[in-house]
Amino acid sequence: MLNNVIIVGRLVDDPVVKTLDSGLSVCNVVLAVTRSFKNPDGEYDTDFISCVLWKGVAESTAEYCKKGDLVGIKG
Repeated sequence: MLNNVIIVGRLVDDPVVKTLDSGLSVCNVVLAVTRSFKNPDGEYDTDFISCVLWKGVAESTAEYCKKGDLVGIKG
């Protein structure tokens, strides 16, 4: 059985595609994900999750998404 995760959050910065020496496209993004429950102080905490996107997904994300956009990532 495989493990899957789906993360939904907002982009912290504009995505930028880099091309490696091998010709592969890569894009590093950070998602701000607000927790669905409050901490003891009565506030919602936010987690910042780094993700690496490859090939066509990296290029499409950089073309169509910008800082603050709500995106979902499945991996």
